[in-house]
Amino acid sequence: MEAMILAAVIGIVAAVAATLLLRQSLRKEASEADRRAAILEASTREWREELGRSLFNLQRQVTNEMATGRAEQREVLERTSHSLEERFEKLQASNEQKLTDIQGRVEQRLGETLDRTSQTFKEVTDRLSDLRVTNERIVEFSRDLNRLNDILQSPKLRGEFGELTLEKMLRECLAPEQYGLQFAIGNEKADAVILSRQGHLAVDSKFPLENWRKAHNGELSQEERDRASRDFGRDVRKHIEDIARKYIHPPTTLDIAVMFIPADSVHYELLQQPDILEQARQRRVFPASPTTFWALLQVTIIGFRGMKISEEAQRITALLDGLRRDLDKFRDAYQKAYRQIGFARENMEDAGRHLEHFGVTLDTLRLPNTDTGAGDTGNLLPQPES
Repeated sequence: MEAMILAAVIGIVAAVAATLLLRQSLRKEASEADRRAAILEASTREWREELGRSLFNLQRQVTNEMATGRAEQREVLERTSHSLEERFEKLQASNEQKLTDIQGRVEQRLGETLDRTSQTFKEVTDRLSDLRVTNERIVEFSRDLNRLNDILQSPKLRGEFGELTLEKMLRECLAPEQYGLQFAIGNEKADAVILSRQGHLAVDSKFPLENWRKAHNGELSQEERDRASRDFGRDVRKHIEDIARKYIHPPTTLDIAVMFIPADSVHYELLQQPDILEQARQRRVFPASPTTFWALLQVTIIGFRGMKISEEAQRITALLDGLRRDLDKFRDAYQKAYRQIGFARENMEDAGRHLEHFGVTLDTLRLPNTDTGAGDTGNLLPQPES
């Protein structure tokens, strides 16, 4: 028990000693801390004073630099403002000049546009006038067409129309001496003939229009149109036979004749029927519309030109033959004259030699003391030229 108490007392004493040592250590550390705090406070105070002086110097430097910068900025701003004013004035003057130029070009283009518009308006007005005239012509043509339709209702007038069309085409293409109208062939009269030395080509106008109209009349039934088409073929066959019988009589005529049909549409209907074309070929009758007859006339014109060229060639050949005969006669006469001139020259040379011999003989017969020139007979006659 006493040992335990003693141990406890020893522990308490050790704790007190440790406490005292700790307090002493703490006092030393506190003193050191106070010393360091004083040093830190002094350093802080010096730093604050140095910082204040630096801030004061910096403030004063910044103030000076700001004053200098403001002056420089003011000068820069003044120069910039002056430069901007000058550029603005130049830009304003340039813009005014450009606006003036643009205004001038716009006015010029407006003037040109107005001129073109006026010209276009004038052209449109002229074309409208032309259209009005054309419309009036179309109306007049329609009236003429209606009158022509009324005229073609009569078979006699249809025949006269075909004859007039035929006569007009012949008159426009051939010379008057190359064709004849209402030309007698035997006991018949053809509407026209194309004259040639090989024989006349008879042309007779036929216009089978009535049945052709019925065959193309949409108001009629198909049966009626077919019957009209057959009647049309019968009419054409009859015309072919009549032309072959009346107007093909070689050698007065050629062994072919032309059946002139004044309408191309009617002629086209005929071309759709091969049996009629075969009959026309066998009977040597050539069906012709205004178009094909015009082509036939062009070929005829070429033939007439060829004949004329042939006649001119024969005439020129005859003239050349006459010239050749005249040249032969001239050649004979020239040769005779040449021979005669040769004979005359030989005679002249003989005469000259005889004359020279005569002169020499006279020279030998001269008397003494005679003038030399008195007996000179060498030049009594002129010498012939060699």
